[in-house]
Amino acid sequence: MRATQDQIEWAHFYDGYRRLAASPRDLERLLDEARRSYHSSGQVPAWCGVDLLRGWAFYLVRADRFAGGGTLDEEWVAVLGRLREHPDAHGSDRPPADAVW
Repeated sequence: MRATQDQIEWAHFYDGYRRLAASPRDLERLLDEARRSYHSSGQVPAWCGVDLLRGWAFYLVRADRFAGGGTLDEEWVAVLGRLREHPDAHGSDRPPADAVW
């Protein structure tokens, strides 16, 4: 499933550099344990809170932008899916719907 433009804009709207970490490198360090857990298990850790998940989505779209696009893959889908299911995510915390093909 490809990321929609609405999802990309939604992720950019959350300023992870202001809300969670001061720089891309700091944000990467903050997300390291959650991302390692995801890559080893294929599951977004249940302990991730809403702000960490929003910051993770922000990190992924920023990394995708600097890579020239095409990198939003299963990790992106998993993070957005976890945010949709998170009991403390409300309103703009939740990502826009996937595109209907």
